[in-house]
Amino acid sequence: MSKVFFAVLLLFGTLQAATKWKHQYQFNLKKDQVAKVLISFRDKKISLRDGIFTFRWTLYKNRALTTFSSYQKVKSQHILYKGYKLGSFEVELVPIGSSVVDRIYLLVVFRDFDEKKGIAKVDVFIKDDKLKILTDFIDPNAKGKNVTKSR
Repeated sequence: MSKVFFAVLLLFGTLQAATKWKHQYQFNLKKDQVAKVLISFRDKKISLRDGIFTFRWTLYKNRALTTFSSYQKVKSQHILYKGYKLGSFEVELVPIGSSVVDRIYLLVVFRDFDEKKGIAKVDVFIKDDKLKILTDFIDPNAKGKNVTKSR
């Protein structure tokens, strides 16, 4: 009985979570390949600067993925594990102090690692309920083309 309840709860949570992401993309990255997300604001009256979020991984050892990211001159390092809570990190795209309703953030999720090919599968999600930003996902494996644009 508890297994069925847990499965239903997990399915409901997954469906609910899937609806809140306005922008998303999955990157398949080799070591030191740089994934980018170009972020610009629709309303040019907003005093926030447009930016580029960059992400790469440098080491996979003991089922842990060591990553580096940068946004608005803030650099960070994260160690991600596949699974709940330890497999993701978020980056505020709008400064702290903004209304919770207007909160816009980016979530990086470590999904899987192909040890034979040396490829990490990483999902990037952006929560933007009021559609205040435009995004371009730039995949290094797409031969320099912008992969997806939100307009």
